Amino acid sequence: MEAIYGQRKLKKEVEKHKLFEDYLIKVLEKVPKGYDEGEEPEEAQVEARVEAMVKRYWKLFTVSQDAQKHLEAFSKMNQAVHQSLESLEDRHRTLIPNLKTQLCQLQKRCNRRQKQQRQLEHNVIYEKDTGSYTNQLLSYIEKTIDNMAQQCCPSARTVPKSMGLFSKLDLIQDFMLDKMETVKLISLLTGPRVCWSGDSLKDQRFRRYPGPFRKCPNGQDWTPRIPLSQHPNV
Repeated sequence: MEAIYGQRKLKKEVEKHKLFEDYLIKVLEKVPKGYDEGEEPEEAQVEARVEAMVKRYWKLFTVSQDAQKHLEAFSKMNQAVHQSLESLEDRHRTLIPNLKTQLCQLQKRCNRRQKQQRQLEHNVIYEKDTGSYTNQLLSYIEKTIDNMAQQCCPSARTVPKSMGLFSKLDLIQDFMLDKMETVKLISLLTGPRVCWSGDSLKDQRFRRYPGPFRKCPNGQDWTPRIPLSQHPNV
């Protein structure tokens, strides 16, 4: 058993040094013909040359092994890089649809915000236009009230500038009620004569209020005067 093991080991050693044997054979083949016809070189020189060639071959063999190791390491690193690249590509393929979905949502949100912004700008412009129109309308109404209040004042008086708007409206209301009372009184005075006898209570009632006809008789058409500033509908 030991002999078989020894033979196998010897065979491995022979195979291991087969490269050196082949190299030496090739070297011997390149020795010039007739070299052995002349003076033979000294044995020491031959051994030195062979040793130098063996050392050089061993050096090249070591470098070749180092290069093989580096190549294997580079191959492993290349394989790892390829695996990492494949993983990145898989993540990229998975990430693209998510990014597209998020981009779509952001685009919709942006469009919604832009629409709201345009609506707000439109509302602001509309409110400005409405406010300007309202201010013009209020100014026109105020001027109209001032003119009416001026016309309702006696000719010897003018409307004070400090008088408020509601005070002017009260003045106009009083003037209109006085006009209505005057018209009613004139219509009653110009009516049938039988209604204005000397013993008539109406006649006595009217005699109590001579002058500018500030009062009117109690009747169905009489309307009490209430200042506009105190009116429940104002």
